[in-house]
Amino acid sequence: MLADTPATPVEMRVVEYADWVRRLRRGGQVTALSGNAAEPLAGLARELDLLADQISRREKEFERLFDVVHMVDQGVVLDDVLNRIFDWFVDLIPYDRIGCAFVTPDGGHLAAHWARSVLGPVQISAGYSQPLAGSSLESVLTRGEPRILNDLEQYLAEHPESDSTRRIVREGGRSSFTCPLIVGARPVGVLFFTSRDKNTYREIHQAIFRQIAAQVSILIEKSRLYQDIVDHNRQLQEERGRLAEAAIRDPLTGALNRGAIMCALDEALLTGQRSREPVGIVMADLDHFKQINDDCGHAAGDDALKEFIRRIGSVMREGDLIGRYGGEEFLLVLPHLGPDAIRSAAERLRGAVVALPFDLHGTVRTVTASFGAVVAEYTDGSAADLVATADRALYVAKNTGRNKVVIG
Repeated sequence: MLADTPATPVEMRVVEYADWVRRLRRGGQVTALSGNAAEPLAGLARELDLLADQISRREKEFERLFDVVHMVDQGVVLDDVLNRIFDWFVDLIPYDRIGCAFVTPDGGHLAAHWARSVLGPVQISAGYSQPLAGSSLESVLTRGEPRILNDLEQYLAEHPESDSTRRIVREGGRSSFTCPLIVGARPVGVLFFTSRDKNTYREIHQAIFRQIAAQVSILIEKSRLYQDIVDHNRQLQEERGRLAEAAIRDPLTGALNRGAIMCALDEALLTGQRSREPVGIVMADLDHFKQINDDCGHAAGDDALKEFIRRIGSVMREGDLIGRYGGEEFLLVLPHLGPDAIRSAAERLRGAVVALPFDLHGTVRTVTASFGAVVAEYTDGSAADLVATADRALYVAKNTGRNKVVIG
């Protein structure tokens, strides 16, 4: 009977292979198919084993790509993503080096941004750039298609002007796969995959390399949009800061203006009352300032005021403040300065002014200043009253010889 006819070895193999394919299709684990090379189905067994290896590799590639996509969605910075790509795919696709370069804002150069290599010391690192015009990389970016060079030494021999190829060969690279980075139909850079072996890259590698490049491109777009927002906000903050600073500064000398120094004095007095610390208050006035203007001109007078502030600032402590109170008169707020220290502090200020002659718009002239000082203890009067006391002491200094310190 036909039903009693035993199955042939080939039929048994067909049944075995069919079951093997079903398990593979359902995602089950399969082992390498065994068989004698002389058997009629040995070639089919080899092809099925290769298919299983390829499917397994693709599954791993998709798993790693999913991780990359997740990183991109999480907003991980570009360099970290590139480092993860280098670590995650090295057992799946052939490379010993990955580099990333971007087109410069003017579109004229390709500038290296990041590189990692196990070939040897990196020869193309961040900051290296080369002109795009007329280069083979310009063609890669224009066409938006990957480029395979499976013999870099031969390519260098044919294109000895290629400095980047020379550097990669020196590093140990022998074949490369270059994939353009495209953001919104606009080429922004390239990913370079390099192998130490010749003839490494085939068309089969294009799919995974393109997918990696696509995720890097998405991250670049996100990073640039985010960076644009950050830069715009920073510019707004800086502009607000500049406007706020300008609003409290004397435009000629850069010292605080009268309103700002009086506010600073109020704050210092309040802080001193809370901490039971004294505050030194000093009024300063350039001697014979009108004569400087009359003899040397108003430009020289402006120079004298600016140099006065520079010299005073050079001996002020951190936390001390100075403001232009009016004309050639200045108010200094010196926190934590008690009665025993106020005179020596004011003398140090006076000495800084008189130490060397001033260069006043081409005229060298000795300039002096007079100082009136007062110390605010914890329960002393208002800021206005204390300034008035320091101003009276300044008046005494001006009327008893100038170039001196008087304590009120």
